[in-house]
Amino acid sequence: MLKKNSIVIIFCTILVVLAGCNKTNNQTTTGTNADQVTEITFTEPARILSLAPFYVAIEQGFFKKEGIEASISSGGGGSQVIASLLSGQAQFAISGPRSMFVPLESGEDLVAIQSLNSALTFEIALSNQYLKKNKLSVDSPLEDRVAALSGATIGTNLVGDSGDIYMRYLMKLHGQDPSTLKTVKLTGGGPKIGGMKEGIVDGGISSPPFSLQVQEQGVGDLFIKSSEESTYSNMVWEVVFADREYLENNPNMAVKVVRAIGKGIEFTRENPKESAESIVSYFDGVDVKVLEESLIGMKDTFQGYGEMNKEAWDHAQDPIVEFSELSGIKTKHDTKPGGIWTNEYIEEAF
Repeated sequence: MLKKNSIVIIFCTILVVLAGCNKTNNQTTTGTNADQVTEITFTEPARILSLAPFYVAIEQGFFKKEGIEASISSGGGGSQVIASLLSGQAQFAISGPRSMFVPLESGEDLVAIQSLNSALTFEIALSNQYLKKNKLSVDSPLEDRVAALSGATIGTNLVGDSGDIYMRYLMKLHGQDPSTLKTVKLTGGGPKIGGMKEGIVDGGISSPPFSLQVQEQGVGDLFIKSSEESTYSNMVWEVVFADREYLENNPNMAVKVVRAIGKGIEFTRENPKESAESIVSYFDGVDVKVLEESLIGMKDTFQGYGEMNKEAWDHAQDPIVEFSELSGIKTKHDTKPGGIWTNEYIEEAF
């Protein structure tokens, strides 16, 4: 009897120790063994529709199915994204690749594990005044439309930001002088549209639903969709990334995150109407129909489960390094898989 009781005590002790090992650094686990929920914080630069699959994953319960309670730290741009991630306030960041290249430049060891978009989502809209004055047609060949940017004044969220850089690189690809383009800081869709109305700027660059809002208000029209350019049609955009050490210590969590977001990508691609309805509360003042039409327009950027490739990373990195005086990024990183990015967690999840 004594021997039997000893075996029971040892077995119970092992169970207690194993239960205690379920907790990991930088995250909180609550609930019983049968219903554990891990609280994970994601940081984003702003509320952006190209991040829709992430919001959809939350609203459709894909994170909850993985045992994750997802919270969002939003705002402050790329610098705040990095501050939140490196301080441990957030475990994962979701932002444009430039936000990741900045800390890589200073020696931080970050790894991207998924890309919400397979193409650059920026749109360039021009005012009716500028279109009429220069006798421009939205149906002209891309090369002619890019040429129309020479001498134009375009509103962007911040002079020298990603929109500014990728627009100038687009001009260079088509033999235009990027220095002839003038950019003005107009943060958000409303100020850009207002600037177009007042003639302060000739147009604006932003991600959807910007062009639809411009059209809706009768101010102008979509002139260039960045994904029309082959270099930008295969490009990582809005990537999920984290500290390498965190990923190595929490590989199962990384798999759960990419599985939830991967399902969000698939759902958004196949169900734009339901997706728009589920995330309309994320976008104050934007009509659900505009969201739906924008998601339909971005359908081709929601590929697979967010897999990445070397060429897509080159297309994201090259413009930023080319315009290092604007980006502050001079180091060109090796873009082979296993370095600054990996598909291994997606491969395990799906």
